[in-house]
Amino acid sequence: MCAASASPDHLVFFMKTGMRSTKYKPVDYQQLRALTEAQKLASACTELKNCQLGEEDHWIYQAIVDQYSGDLVGRRTLYLDMLQRYYPHKSRHDLVKHEKYCDQYRFAREQRRILLSNWNKNRKDFIQKAVLTLIEACATHEMESTLAKDRKKQQELCADLKAKVIQWRAHQEEVARLEMEISSRRREKEEEKKKLWKEKELLQREEKKKKIRKYWAKKEQKWQEMEMRDLQRLEELKKLMTEQSVKDRERVKYRQELLEKRLIEKKEAALQEVHEDEERTHRLEALRKQVAVVAQFDPVRMMSDTMASKARMGIEIEEEFILQKPLFTLNTYNEQQIISDPRIRFELALRKAGLHKTFYAREMLPKISPQKPPRKDMESSVFKI
Repeated sequence: MCAASASPDHLVFFMKTGMRSTKYKPVDYQQLRALTEAQKLASACTELKNCQLGEEDHWIYQAIVDQYSGDLVGRRTLYLDMLQRYYPHKSRHDLVKHEKYCDQYRFAREQRRILLSNWNKNRKDFIQKAVLTLIEACATHEMESTLAKDRKKQQELCADLKAKVIQWRAHQEEVARLEMEISSRRREKEEEKKKLWKEKELLQREEKKKKIRKYWAKKEQKWQEMEMRDLQRLEELKKLMTEQSVKDRERVKYRQELLEKRLIEKKEAALQEVHEDEERTHRLEALRKQVAVVAQFDPVRMMSDTMASKARMGIEIEEEFILQKPLFTLNTYNEQQIISDPRIRFELALRKAGLHKTFYAREMLPKISPQKPPRKDMESSVFKI
């Protein structure tokens, strides 16, 4: 439980345990003084305003001033000129004075509004702080009472724990004593086992040494036998290599002689070819001289028409021209030879039936072989990859 007492500048809380909590009260006297002064100034301005202009004239004055926006250049001069036109019986000094009174009135109203809002805000904050301090005082009182209860419980638990710790220490000492006895017995058994194991190891090592000696003796005997065998083989190989070297020298000499003979033969063949080429050129030159064209200088024949041009122009043409023999000899196949090919006859039959473009025709035509197999030198290798 807690109680509170207020003084002009402090707020004090008394709790059941005798504790005391103090919070400072905010000073609002200056704000109240400012509010009263603003109220007085606003009442004075209203009196002055009512003395200068009536309600209707003041409303007209306000309407004319509101016509001009605040961002307009030369706003004050414009609305003062308009007011002077509307009120010709008023001087400019009176209008300026009335304007000043109106500004003071607006300023006072705004100041009063701000002060009232601040006062209300501070009052709410003060009430909230007072409530919070009461809640904190109650919480601290409850916390202290719970702490006292917890302290008693903790003391009781400490006493119980102390008794249990003493009992646990006694048990631990007994357990440690028993473990020491058991470990000493086990150590003695392990030492006996180690002694027996060492004796066994010594016996096993002696046996292993004997076996190793026998093994190495056998190995040395085998190595000696292998060495003797390798030496004999080495001597045989050396003999064979000396014999082979003699044979290789003879072969090299023989090959050199053959190479020299081939080179001489090639030189003789080249000289013979050169001689044959010279003789051939001499023979060709003699033939060229025998068949050389010897034409006399005849400018009339050179500028006259040829037989072909006369025939084209129709000059000196015989009326009847009988072809005695073909103009050119043709080396090709005749009609019977072409039709005798079974591939041609099969293709003509398919074409008459209108089946030459079908899948059956494409599949069967490559399978038909000719009467005679084609010569190997006539096969084309263009499409072979």
